[in-house]
Amino acid sequence: MANFIVTYDLNGPYPSHKQMDEAISRLGVRYARVLETVWWLESSNTAVGIRDHLQSILGTEDLLLVIDCRGAAWTRLLVDSQSFKDAFNKAA
Repeated sequence: MANFIVTYDLNGPYPSHKQMDEAISRLGVRYARVLETVWWLESSNTAVGIRDHLQSILGTEDLLLVIDCRGAAWTRLLVDSQSFKDAFNKAA
């Protein structure tokens, strides 16, 4: 399993944030929103595979970034920091 950070900006009427969040949550074995439009995923997929799946629902005006992560540092997150740290270290 690998760790990914997925972040997006929606600039059109479709998809909604809820639809995008649901699509992201279906891609990971474990996942969590770490900031408003930033998600962490533990997945066996690739960055390209995740991008291609999410790109299929985005409009041409929307933005998407998928990062394959090997390490991380943070201050505070929306998800419980210790749980995130444990999961991140296990998957890295």
